[in-house]
Amino acid sequence: MEQPKKLDPAVEKEVQRQFEILKFGVSEITPEEDLLTMLRHSISTKTPLRIKCGIDPTATDVHLGHTVPYRKMRQFQDLGHIGVVIIGDYTASIGDPTGRNDSRPPLTAEQIKINAARYMEQVYTVVDKEKTEIRFQSEWFKDVTLSDVIGWAGQTTVAKLVSHDTFAKRLEEGHSLGLHELFYPVLQGIDSVYVKADVELGGTDQKFNVLMGRDYQKHAKLRPQTAMLLPIITGTCGTQKMSKSLGNTIGILDEPFDKFGKTMSIPDAIMLEWWKYVGNINQERFDEIEKGLSDGSLHPNECKKQLGVAVVSFFHGEEVGKAMREQFENVFKNKQIPDDVPDFSFERGQNLLETLVAAKLVPSKAEGRRMIQQNAVSIVDGDKLSEHDLVLGEDFAGKVLKVGKRKFAKLV
Repeated sequence: MEQPKKLDPAVEKEVQRQFEILKFGVSEITPEEDLLTMLRHSISTKTPLRIKCGIDPTATDVHLGHTVPYRKMRQFQDLGHIGVVIIGDYTASIGDPTGRNDSRPPLTAEQIKINAARYMEQVYTVVDKEKTEIRFQSEWFKDVTLSDVIGWAGQTTVAKLVSHDTFAKRLEEGHSLGLHELFYPVLQGIDSVYVKADVELGGTDQKFNVLMGRDYQKHAKLRPQTAMLLPIITGTCGTQKMSKSLGNTIGILDEPFDKFGKTMSIPDAIMLEWWKYVGNINQERFDEIEKGLSDGSLHPNECKKQLGVAVVSFFHGEEVGKAMREQFENVFKNKQIPDDVPDFSFERGQNLLETLVAAKLVPSKAEGRRMIQQNAVSIVDGDKLSEHDLVLGEDFAGKVLKVGKRKFAKLV
């Protein structure tokens, strides 16, 4: 009987070190033992694992919630592995497979290309560009034949596809379900075959699709990938998932002061969740924070300020993170205005609403009207401005407009 191969203690030690780092903040690893086996092989042969994460380039703005899987990809990269980002130019052509968004039509090839470039500019603030492969599904799907499609269809069943929570719910509620929509998880699974993924990262809502990759890799006689599922984080509102449509996000493109201020606005109840998933810390530091909040040695407000520094520092550097804390405290504790309030050359005779939009203090006239109606627009050290058609003349020159708690512009 052949004796089991003896494990190298140094390799095993490194396996456990990497595994402890990687499992922090993960909702599920399926199967966990496969990841350990992959790490052993990778470390002993000095062969990096290929870590897959896919995007449908249906929009251009990335928020903190989107960064959760990419932060995990970065951890893998820092440990010597390769990130593989799949641009879903074919899955994007299916539209919204959930059926929740009737306004999300299939995209043109040109729009996909523009969105993908903009999206990756922001993702590169998280992942290591030098250790990242960018792959478009069209690299392999453009040459697919009908024979290939029939072959893939034969490797799964209709019963399995319609058991997917999303599809099952659609059918149960009496909504239509297009045949092309059933191919969404199939295409995502086939991606894993073409890029030879070892690990696929996805949200917990992506489990079905990620496991399809394992099935198709088995049929292709490849080592099946491990599924590493990550949480869908709660937005700044504290009650619903982070979503741009709900207005509860922190965007990668937000200014540092806005990032800090929005972090300070979150309810205390979700602080630990944010520390775990966007605080850029390890298990040991997380345990310290959790203990401090529990025994009262760390005040919740101080904890949140530290979190704000961590969020800003991740994207802009530690010096900027600390500066935003100081600026925030000056504004809201000492009732000062920020040192770097931007000057805005306003058009004399233009009304307040038009000026707010032009100065980018609000994204739209509708939002401007809402803020004015909520008494959230004022002159610093002056009155609230309650009339959207108020004409701004030369007498407003030199005054500082304030919208909400964190947005300022000096009229010049």
